[in-house]
Amino acid sequence: MKLRQVVFGVTTAAVLLLSSVPASAAAPARLSVSGANVVDPSGNPIVLRGYNWGHWGTVQPQDPGDHVTAGANSVRIPLRWWGEWKDDVDSRDPDPDNPSHIKQGHLDLLDKTIEQASSAGLWITLFVDSDHGQGAGGRPDNFWTNPVMKQQFKEVWQFLVRKYKATPYMGAFEILPEPKPVGQDDAHVRAFYDEMIGVIRGIDRRTPIVVGPNDNYSCSRLEGAYTTVDPKVIYTCNYFIFENPLNRIKVITDFRAAHSVPVWINQVGIEGCNDDAVAKGKARDVLGAFQDNGIGWAWWTYRLNGTNPCTHGIYYLDPSEPDGWHVKKAWRTLVNGYLAA
Repeated sequence: MKLRQVVFGVTTAAVLLLSSVPASAAAPARLSVSGANVVDPSGNPIVLRGYNWGHWGTVQPQDPGDHVTAGANSVRIPLRWWGEWKDDVDSRDPDPDNPSHIKQGHLDLLDKTIEQASSAGLWITLFVDSDHGQGAGGRPDNFWTNPVMKQQFKEVWQFLVRKYKATPYMGAFEILPEPKPVGQDDAHVRAFYDEMIGVIRGIDRRTPIVVGPNDNYSCSRLEGAYTTVDPKVIYTCNYFIFENPLNRIKVITDFRAAHSVPVWINQVGIEGCNDDAVAKGKARDVLGAFQDNGIGWAWWTYRLNGTNPCTHGIYYLDPSEPDGWHVKKAWRTLVNGYLAA
């Protein structure tokens, strides 16, 4: 009887101790997947809409608040690792004594960027881009052929997942965009993602994971990306707008219905000057179709690290402006008009 009283007392104390843990120490709320829907922490369907902060280091302090005011609920944030980009964009640290394989300065900036989005209540999709690893430009040295770099990429993701698994509003981990490894079919690309899902799930079993098809995230290859290894997978494909702007909508909705899985467009966008009526008409057609079909999206891109006024980007660099940025107001108005639910 005395032993039972002691056990009861210890159990009661443990319950009281756990109940006294502040809410801030509890696991943060997460998105999830239910059939063809992404659902919010309360279990209600949510259509993720927002911008890409696609060009490294371009985010300005006002951007998160401006997105929320416009109706956005999400943002897509990159880390670029092992590739050829503009100076100081590649975050890879070749130092063998650095277990993260990421340069500290890049981690500091990534921390700041994620904090900006999280503090604003924007659901974050974090992706790790690797031009070399994905096989861009027909590069034969990639994650399918180089086991050393593939292992480092696993360790990059292990580090990032541990680092951000408790970050509020971490919405999804997008493993590797736009795979196109030479000589590798859909099954080999899917096997790579399946293996990486296992790596992430060894650390974080709650946060959804984004995967996409072979051939640079081609919507026409979605079927080849379908996997059954994890129930919290969000599928994606690119939707850059050219001729026949609506030609991929049925492919997306058919795939979603056939497998009862969510599809979210990681990049939708079109090149165009501020007064390009034809490009804006195509953009309205596509964003309207997304709205009609409940397809989430992230516009490519919010700020362009360049001075071309007629390519992608709501803002582009302009040294004549007081803050160095020129906004394409007509495009901002158009895209913002489709952000609110």
